[in-house]
Amino acid sequence: MGTDSGGGRGGRSGRGGEVCTLPLLPLCRRGGGDVRGGCRLLLWLTILAPTPGAAVAQNNPAALTGPWRAALDLAGGPLRFRVEFATESGTTTGLVCNADRCDRFSEVTPIGADSVLLGMADYAAGIRARVAGDSLVGFYRNVGNRGPRTIPFRAARGRWPVAPPGGALTGRWDATFHPLERPSPRILELRRTERGLEGTIVSNSGDYGLFWGRAEADSFSLAHFDGSFVYMLSGTLDGDTLRGIFHAGLRTQTPFVAVRSTGRPHLTPPTEVVSADTSGPFQFAFPSADGGIVASDDPRFDGKVVIVDIFGTWCPTCHDAAPALVDLHRRYRDRGLEIVGLAYEVTGDSAIDGALVRRYRDKFGIEFPLLLAGVNDGESPAATQPQLAGPIAFPTTIFLDRTGRVRHVHAGFYGPATGAAHDALVESFREMVEQLLEEEQE
Repeated sequence: MGTDSGGGRGGRSGRGGEVCTLPLLPLCRRGGGDVRGGCRLLLWLTILAPTPGAAVAQNNPAALTGPWRAALDLAGGPLRFRVEFATESGTTTGLVCNADRCDRFSEVTPIGADSVLLGMADYAAGIRARVAGDSLVGFYRNVGNRGPRTIPFRAARGRWPVAPPGGALTGRWDATFHPLERPSPRILELRRTERGLEGTIVSNSGDYGLFWGRAEADSFSLAHFDGSFVYMLSGTLDGDTLRGIFHAGLRTQTPFVAVRSTGRPHLTPPTEVVSADTSGPFQFAFPSADGGIVASDDPRFDGKVVIVDIFGTWCPTCHDAAPALVDLHRRYRDRGLEIVGLAYEVTGDSAIDGALVRRYRDKFGIEFPLLLAGVNDGESPAATQPQLAGPIAFPTTIFLDRTGRVRHVHAGFYGPATGAAHDALVESFREMVEQLLEEEQE
């Protein structure tokens, strides 16, 4: 799985044409280091020198308050998004926004006389910038087991101009991405809103989140940045065909061609991406994020319907899926439902990975066990899940009946950006749980 590959959120592990981009962690001291919130993001390759007279510091936190039009400068052009700051009782908080969907910075911490750290601890990432008048200039940084990723960041006060696009670009498009490996199918969903051009990209195993951007004549550019994934889609309308580039990370650029959807199947159904051995009970045994081994033959799972959630804290689609699983657990646990999460993280260091998993647990109020199953390196998921065949997606949701056998496997997840598809998938999960719970009564 390449760090800047053309893959989807919640995509497959270890395949360049259809992957969830590898998470990248900050530099921190392993073993005895500070791993709180995935390590505090205070180590940077680039140290921004102070500027005398800059506008913000510890004694003036309100100076950031308001909207900022932000951008990451990729090799293929600026990836635009919005940052908002608010100050109450001397404490400044911030949001990173794609259209109307926003995620809160884990910290907005002044550093020295003129710099600020915008933490994204959910993904162990952050932005460090120097404040110079009405400008922010610095770097987004996310560092992991494949080396550092540093992308220039800048922002200015105000909002990006909004111009509703024409109708020619909107609708559903059957796309083919052309990476260096083999062609890979996608669906592009583009819609006209009062905020501009919005949409998402859907692969065989999930969506890429909400994209926002603009269109001018027959050209368009949409972007998605959430602290983990750095995606931009740009192109032009050529008759009845879209042609363009999918940008992932700082440098990777994957050409694509898309035609209007005919309604015929273009993607592999997510229930056919991963298959399972159903000849015997599904087995697992991994250390919990809180210590101790949790195994499939533990009494808590005996005679229960069980959902096994294969996930990673680095994967935004897993964050999209978590509320649905929490809701299922709260609705049905008294009727015999158990859920267990198997986390495949980045470092393999239990201190670092455990801290990230516990943060993920606390963020969503998860009350079922989360286990440290391995490293998402393209090999560990397959090696530790011998009862599964096919490229493992993140997340993958496995439904077990009361005998422990696999009854249903769903690769990936349709997040809120897919609208009706998200609602239908969540409802189908409820129906599957209801069906399996009722089988005992029959």
